[in-house]
Amino acid sequence: QVVRPGEGLCAPCKAKLGRVSLPVCPLCGCGKDRCTCKGKRRQFDGVVAPWYYEGVAKTGVLRFKSGGREYAAPYLAGQMAKHLRTCCEQLPFDGITFVPMHKDDQRKRGFNQSRLLAQQIGSLLHLPVLELLAKVQQTAPQKGLNAAARAGNLLGVFDLIDPSAARVQGKTLLLVDDVITTGATLNECAKMLKIYGAGQVIAAT
Repeated sequence: QVVRPGEGLCAPCKAKLGRVSLPVCPLCGCGKDRCTCKGKRRQFDGVVAPWYYEGVAKTGVLRFKSGGREYAAPYLAGQMAKHLRTCCEQLPFDGITFVPMHKDDQRKRGFNQSRLLAQQIGSLLHLPVLELLAKVQQTAPQKGLNAAARAGNLLGVFDLIDPSAARVQGKTLLLVDDVITTGATLNECAKMLKIYGAGQVIAAT
């Protein structure tokens, strides 16, 4: 349906969103009623996501990143920022960074959706957006791989842009990506940030 400027989503679709309800598991970002992580810890220290990646939300995200709909970034980021204020109100973030794309992939798509979301969230939460990571190797497509294969596919793929790591040491960082499925991409990025001295990394998707 046609929506008024600033609404971002029509009422029927908004009603179908699989919103993550409180209380939330701080490790996997799911509502406690749908948590399956069983307390398993990864390199990132928690996940914050306003919706489950299914139905309307999944369709919208795929259209945003693969359908060239950059104009969806403010609405998506606004909902992420709103959920972050609820779930991480006491967490003093030093800055926001994002999952990088390989330069060839970004050239084809025309933009990095994670960077767009990070920039919007940074503006809403008054936090600096730091370009810390680079994807230094191309990988085989992640789609269709199981969790173990995804993790192996990403080993050694990411690195810090600035090896001196001065902007990372001891910092509490928000790491932004569009979605989390197995968590392999976010885990590898968080691992590199931790190797270079980041104190805490929270993922926002």
